[in-house]
Amino acid sequence: MATKIVTVSDLKANLASVMAQLAADATPIYVTQYGKPSAVLMSYEEYEALREKLEDLEDALAMREALASPEEEAMSLDKYERQRVAQLRR
Repeated sequence: MATKIVTVSDLKANLASVMAQLAADATPIYVTQYGKPSAVLMSYEEYEALREKLEDLEDALAMREALASPEEEAMSLDKYERQRVAQLRR
């Protein structure tokens, strides 16, 4: 499938058409502003699937880290998630 790119101006002018194209093709649409990437449009189903995959990968990473250093003090999942979010924002 070909990469689809639209400008913010085109998106504003043709939102209904772009949304219909997104629903029909289920291919992400890249949005540019001033010639630079600014956003990606994807179906809600694709977005949720991507989030689930990311959560699964983060869980696998947490287990791997925990198994690699069993001598460290155990921590709650909430504390781990806060630390992981802080790391990702850096």
